[in-house]
Amino acid sequence: MVKRYPEVRGGVCEFCGTMDRNYPSEYQYKLCQHYNGMDLRCSYCDKNKDPNEINKTLTLNVADHPVYPNHLIVWCNSYACSKKHLERYQVNK
Repeated sequence: MVKRYPEVRGGVCEFCGTMDRNYPSEYQYKLCQHYNGMDLRCSYCDKNKDPNEINKTLTLNVADHPVYPNHLIVWCNSYACSKKHLERYQVNK
């Protein structure tokens, strides 16, 4: 079992919402109490993709890493990334 954190939808934390209306939406999560100052990036997306574009258009799921404490796993809601994440961490196959 791992701890799940609030989703980041279009760059906005689902729990905290918009923190500063003068700040672009894809960066709003950096202002909230959950992800203050963090740069979230999908662990499975191609490294050539712009993480700000991914944050702006997709939903990021965030959870604690099951093996390494104080590390987070981030995956977007695209079909390919969600499938890779489930294949990697699904215990009951």
